Amino acid sequence: MIRYFYYHVFYVGMINIMMFVPTLLIRDRFHGAVSGMLVAIAISSVMSLVTMACFERFPGLGYPEISDLYLPRWLTKVNILSAALFVWLPSGIIVLYSYAETARMFFYPDMPPLVNLILLAGAAAWASCQSTRTVQFIQEIAMVLITPLIILFLLKAITNENMNWDAIRYVAGYVRIAPSFITIAASTFLFSGYMSLVLFNRMHEEGFKFKFRWVVPLFSSLFLAVTFFVPIGFHGTVGVQEYVYLWSMTADSMALDYGFINRVLYVFLLMFTGISLLYVMNTWHTTIHFIRYTLNGYKSVEETPASRINIWFSVGIGAAAFVYMYFISTEENQRVSEVWIITRFFVEILTVFMMLYFVWRQKKSKSKNKPRAEAQSAAIGKAAE
Repeated sequence: MIRYFYYHVFYVGMINIMMFVPTLLIRDRFHGAVSGMLVAIAISSVMSLVTMACFERFPGLGYPEISDLYLPRWLTKVNILSAALFVWLPSGIIVLYSYAETARMFFYPDMPPLVNLILLAGAAAWASCQSTRTVQFIQEIAMVLITPLIILFLLKAITNENMNWDAIRYVAGYVRIAPSFITIAASTFLFSGYMSLVLFNRMHEEGFKFKFRWVVPLFSSLFLAVTFFVPIGFHGTVGVQEYVYLWSMTADSMALDYGFINRVLYVFLLMFTGISLLYVMNTWHTTIHFIRYTLNGYKSVEETPASRINIWFSVGIGAAAFVYMYFISTEENQRVSEVWIITRFFVEILTVFMMLYFVWRQKKSKSKNKPRAEAQSAAIGKAAE
């Protein structure tokens, strides 16, 4: 089951392209983006490894159940509901809107925006209302199909003959410039796959351990570097800021000589259709189960068939996506994304500190109960004699 956790790390690292993270970093490429990325790597590596170590001590329990062990019930409800409504729910909606607009602009610009959103929101809502185990199975199938294409795409980009390495070295030379806060917060998003443990830790059995945990900081750091430097290598240090759909234009700058596929853009958008739906499915699934927990509606990771309350929640979330798209433009969506990225950063820090507190409480309770257990064992032994 540990492999499912690493799937979350991989697709979150890749989905940042649809979250305006590259645009935010490119905007500050001469004003501390490189140093901000290095600071983010250090902070997020520590946070991810600490969070993984903490959740190892609570097998089979998600963050809501752990909170209930050591916090008042009302405080747990407030924390869980706030995280669901202000972090997990909007993240899926933002990605869905961003990708729906990107795909519409490049594939069928004359189609009404809501038509494309209906297709994507319907697929994501249907998948998110399934049981937790079913969601993970869907995720594994998607990752197995998509990962080879992603590897091909990245290798094609890095080894492309049009890559200007001098432009990359020039921007990297600005590493001495102090970073801005938004640069650090945006860069940490690529590491956020470990936060899936707040819900999906429920699937881990007693005695599980995270093997190869170094994969989290390594993969996320590599993808952060690719996300930032590859567009600069293709479009130059100045021209890179002229594009709204930065990575779509970067993909369209390459060609494939394999069979009937020539333009990388088509492979790119097809690939990120799956990644985007995967991300939205998991974030909305987390939202549904967090809200259900506050209503005492959680049962198990295996609910067959899908619970009716899940279906109704998924329909409501899909409707919220339509409302968002009706009132928000692309520029406003970018500003909302910046606010969400900062909010997510603080929530992740709070979650890490809360998990450290829960581990401390667990150790404290075990140390108190140990003498009592030893005394009981001694009394039982004397009685047996």
